[in-house]
Amino acid sequence: MINLIKPAYAAAIDVGKIEGLGPFQTALDASGVKTQTGVFISALVGTLTVVGGLAFVIYFFLGALKWITAGGDKAKVQDAQSSMVNGVIGLVAITAAYFIVGIVGGVLGLDILNPMKILFP
Repeated sequence: MINLIKPAYAAAIDVGKIEGLGPFQTALDASGVKTQTGVFISALVGTLTVVGGLAFVIYFFLGALKWITAGGDKAKVQDAQSSMVNGVIGLVAITAAYFIVGIVGGVLGLDILNPMKILFP
């Protein structure tokens, strides 16, 4: 096998003791608890995820209830199916957002999806 392009390898560079990026750097207050923007974002993401999950359960349950009580009416069954599909689409959007927040947190050097690690190292 002939290699037309030679492989290039990255070398490790010592940049000293760097923690976090800009305003996201760790700072300790008088009580020793870490205070940073990540704590707020983490709590917000966790709360919104729980609220979104509960909204999915309620929306899906109401759609199923509509389907059961449709009595064979095609329009009502289609409306119920639409409600259930919209609930699943919402759950997929919440899951995708959760993974995107995890990736962004990894890029910024924050553990956004783990608030206990931020509060109590």
